[in-house]
Amino acid sequence: MSFKESELKASLAFFPSIGLLLGCLLAGFDSTARALWSPSVVGVMDVALLAFLTRGLHLDGLADTSDALGSGAGPEKALSIMRDSHSGALGILVLILVLLLKSSALVVLSGMGAWEVMLLCPCLSRWALNVMASSSIYARPEGGLGKAFVGPGTRWTLALAGPTALGAAWFIRGLWGIWFFAGVVVWSLLVSLWFKKRLGGVTGDVLGGHLEVSETLLFLCAAAVCKINF
Repeated sequence: MSFKESELKASLAFFPSIGLLLGCLLAGFDSTARALWSPSVVGVMDVALLAFLTRGLHLDGLADTSDALGSGAGPEKALSIMRDSHSGALGILVLILVLLLKSSALVVLSGMGAWEVMLLCPCLSRWALNVMASSSIYARPEGGLGKAFVGPGTRWTLALAGPTALGAAWFIRGLWGIWFFAGVVVWSLLVSLWFKKRLGGVTGDVLGGHLEVSETLLFLCAAAVCKINF
């Protein structure tokens, strides 16, 4: 199935809503699984569920981006490495670390029954992608699969995506949710600026990698906040 570029751009407006749906599935699964297994097992299963639901698309982008950045090559060569479908040692290592960190955070959250955080983090991680995409330029002059999602032409989608993410942050987690929302904006703008200097912009792989790293950081921060509050 093929989509028009305008349809791909428009889909960005619904990314936080999709994140909320994923969060609902995650929270529901976690609540059910905790009746059968300990949190140390359920946390790992939670990560596997997220990877399955997204078909590992963003994880693949993270691995490719890690290989490109780890090469130390200039922008043109790094982008060529990123396009290679085979993952190198660094890409695999980063994948393992991210999955371990995300699993560890979800073990903590599962043990506390923090279903509301599991609902919110996938939403805000997709909001992170919205912010990066709209504040970046596409790195490859010849274009690519991710070009439709990147650039000033996508900024109008923030008018729908932003209120969704902000409303979810406030209603689900109150003031802490607002801080998380603001933190995601600042973090994504800084990362966007860094990639502009490093690669001349972003690609679809970079967007996927940013989503995965942002989601992991959100789960880790949420686990820390929950432990402090408890």
